[in-house]
Amino acid sequence: MAASVLCFEVLVILFFALVAMKLSDLGTGTVWAICGPGMVLAALLCGMLRKQWAYSLGWVLQAALVVAGFVITDMFFIGGGFALLWYWGLRAGRQIDAEKAAAYAAYEAAQAQAAGAKS
Repeated sequence: MAASVLCFEVLVILFFALVAMKLSDLGTGTVWAICGPGMVLAALLCGMLRKQWAYSLGWVLQAALVVAGFVITDMFFIGGGFALLWYWGLRAGRQIDAEKAAAYAAYEAAQAQAAGAKS
């Protein structure tokens, strides 16, 4: 779930960069110097979510999107929305993982019981 949010954030950062070049006082080089690494970070974090530190870095990325509202005001809302999606993705992902683990444990117990009954 969290990886999906990060994938969409790559696009959000790209579109933010395009809008920021036209509507802000920042130069093109400055915009790409900030947004380019942000897009790369979001893309790389999609594959690094097996590590616990990647989730913390994901929160930093969410905060950066909200702070981008100081450049383009709409980013306060867009960044805030994505921060809520990030929170929801983490929460739902934990719940799904717990349910999968419980189902797998029940399956393993049933297999062990069936193997014991055949012996």
